[in-house]
Amino acid sequence: MRGKCCLTLAAIALSWTGLVSAGSADLSSLPCGSQAIKLGMSPDDIKMTCGQHWEPDFVSKHERASRKAEDGSSDYFEKWMYRTSGQNDTHVILRNGEVVRIFTIK
Repeated sequence: MRGKCCLTLAAIALSWTGLVSAGSADLSSLPCGSQAIKLGMSPDDIKMTCGQHWEPDFVSKHERASRKAEDGSSDYFEKWMYRTSGQNDTHVILRNGEVVRIFTIK
């Protein structure tokens, strides 16, 4: 019984190590048809470039106090996730309506 317990704990430790070391890979663009989503684009730019029906699979939105402004204003973030065939999910981060990061999780 003790051997099975230790083996199970070892398997959990190895899987946790894999998750911790996974990391992410930054991209300069995300292909959409013959065009691409690029840094600096707005949601309207993306819809114009990729088409009205090219929507993310998941969207999360949140507000956070701005790190740069001293007047107490907020930054508005959206994280768009796209499930791409043959690749890992790709995430597009928008801050105040502008793409600031595109990445995949390794």
